[in-house]
Amino acid sequence: MFKAKILFIGPSESGKTVVANFLSDTAAENVGGEYRPTQGVRILEFESQPEGSGDYAKCEVELWDCSGDFKFESCWPALIKESSGVVIVFNPDVPSHLKEIETWHSMFISSQGLQDNQCLLMAHHKPGSSVEGGRLPLASHLARLPLIHCNLEEEPEELGKSFRRYLGNVINTMSESREQEEMSIIT
Repeated sequence: MFKAKILFIGPSESGKTVVANFLSDTAAENVGGEYRPTQGVRILEFESQPEGSGDYAKCEVELWDCSGDFKFESCWPALIKESSGVVIVFNPDVPSHLKEIETWHSMFISSQGLQDNQCLLMAHHKPGSSVEGGRLPLASHLARLPLIHCNLEEEPEELGKSFRRYLGNVINTMSESREQEEMSIIT
């Protein structure tokens, strides 16, 4: 069984923890309560059934819910180590988030050399969101990445399905990488 380490990164107060709790089926201690920023990182472990991952019916997921606070920047190299994929969560209602995700991309994706299918942009629409789920004014290097719009109040099933599809892409990439490694040992 494959084990995928997925980093959830992005600006503070974008909804990373809420989405991570939903995807990992973790009961939220703070539903509807006041905002409590993640300190450093939270690691959630669960099994999932990735879509389109061929022979791999299930995989173990380590979802690393990383703080959006730059005071933890010195810890980021340790978080990045051996990650299988990166999800950048942002709130499309906050104009500064669109600019800030470029920084997150540069620090976590460009520096690591991940393929586009190992990355995901998640526009998390909070209750009362005014932005429609369409195209966003993203920088060209970000526009290449898969983008999903999620709204946990209106379409929670769609988020789960989209994440499992993304996870399938990550598992396929991991499988191809493992096969290439094995072939290089043989030859």
